[in-house]
Amino acid sequence: MSKELKELLFPNVTLTKEELINKYPYRNQNVCTRFAPSPTGFLHIGGVYTSLINRKIATQNNGVFMLRIEDTDKKREVPGSRKIITNIFKHLGIKIDEGVVSETEEIGKYGPYVQSNRVEIYHALAAYLTEKGYAYPCFATEEELEELRNKQEATGVTPGYYKEYAIYRDYPIEKVRALLNEGKPYVLRFRVPADAPERIQINDLIKGELEMDNNFNDFVLLKTDGIPTYHFAHACDDFLMHTTHVIRGDEWISSLPIHKQLFEALEFPLPSYAHVAPVMKQDGESRRKLSKRKDPESNAEFYLEKGYPIKALFVYLYTLINSNFEQWYLSNKDKELDEFEMTFEAMPKSGPLYDIEKLNNISSEIIYDTPIDENINKLLNWAYEYDKAAYDRFNSNLDFVRSILKTQGPDSREHRKDLKTYSDFMNTFGFLYDDFFASSSLSEVEAFKQNVSSERLNMVIDAYLDYFSAHEEGKTLKDLAKELGYTDKKKYTKNPEMYIGLFTEFYQILNLALSHKLNCISVDDVIDVLGTEAVCQRLKEFKKWI
Repeated sequence: MSKELKELLFPNVTLTKEELINKYPYRNQNVCTRFAPSPTGFLHIGGVYTSLINRKIATQNNGVFMLRIEDTDKKREVPGSRKIITNIFKHLGIKIDEGVVSETEEIGKYGPYVQSNRVEIYHALAAYLTEKGYAYPCFATEEELEELRNKQEATGVTPGYYKEYAIYRDYPIEKVRALLNEGKPYVLRFRVPADAPERIQINDLIKGELEMDNNFNDFVLLKTDGIPTYHFAHACDDFLMHTTHVIRGDEWISSLPIHKQLFEALEFPLPSYAHVAPVMKQDGESRRKLSKRKDPESNAEFYLEKGYPIKALFVYLYTLINSNFEQWYLSNKDKELDEFEMTFEAMPKSGPLYDIEKLNNISSEIIYDTPIDENINKLLNWAYEYDKAAYDRFNSNLDFVRSILKTQGPDSREHRKDLKTYSDFMNTFGFLYDDFFASSSLSEVEAFKQNVSSERLNMVIDAYLDYFSAHEEGKTLKDLAKELGYTDKKKYTKNPEMYIGLFTEFYQILNLALSHKLNCISVDDVIDVLGTEAVCQRLKEFKKWI
């Protein structure tokens, strides 16, 4: 009957399981991993996190890393998603050995790598399962299924479509033929074997030994339109592409019983599974997953748009992936990240806490340690992609950009680390450009004027002008501050009547005059970048606001 049912349901399928196995032979590599996103127009940073694990495990074992697009759920598909995903991989430098590499291009011998282009394969294996007695057509409508659920709940029976409640499970073939002739739509369901155990055990490379209830529901293999479900496509693809390690989010743990049943029915060896805990965010007293709706940092494109150095993002994600990475990195900053040996044993069993501030600190350290010429190139590359106006500004006077970046890094006067990302450049240093400075907010100036008299401001500005116009040999700004009556906190606290204020106020006035901010890069650096003529001009302009 099963063979007759197969011929009835799949009259045009001629491709066999044996032919597929011959077409997609076993690989020479011992390790093959894959990342398989859905084309929903958004790549979560958790997807990058999982991809890095897949890529690293493949690389350090001389294996293959694939990118497969799982687009069987057409309702959720967003046009252009394939381009978004592959562009992110390209910008991040995550090499794809095989699979989808652009909006239109695939590489490798185990394709197609887009599931909607593999329907012939799924139908061939669905026909095989039908012939073996593992699959059958189900004509139940949504209304019938809802009615069944209600009856089961009313009688205290576990809801589902299984055994005696699977009304089409053993439907006579004559009646099946009649319904097909009527054109009644159906799904193809998996027939759970009668001798399936109640509990199963599977070893997870991250979580350890997992024991759980087995699946008892006759789940759907092919939908009414002939498109496979995720579960069925997963089993078909991961076997025929010879994925050795399925490394994915731990939300799929509950699917393991279904996948195990499918691999066994198809007589495919079960791959090794490693279920990755999702990155989490602290939200008040509790933790939650990074949200596409609430958290801009959940989007992988956020990091490209902000201009984080790719190395900084990878270093931070590696600290979340392996508990021993941070110590290794601090001792091996001169080495490539590829030299780190990633292990499943050091991966967290529960979701690591995502901390954007820690990423910012890592990023500022990496920018700090990056040579000026390399930083200029990275700044230009970021601006060309995400801020053309800034790109034109930078490119028109690279010497000025260089003079600004000299105020940063280990060779700078104050060893400053003001840049967290390349997109911070204009927010941090824009005041050094005359047009940007002229249009900048005066809110900090106005607030400062509420607490310091115009007389004192004028006195200090006039002293500055004299200092910069006719600088006395060996005289420093601190000497000038002392002459005007400023001192340190300790002396001021002891004898406040002897001084007009703290050194802090003296330098804040100069900062406000030169940047319209209370805090900016060091005054000496500003003077070096602008030159004394421009400094004096800004001081004169500032007097107009006093």
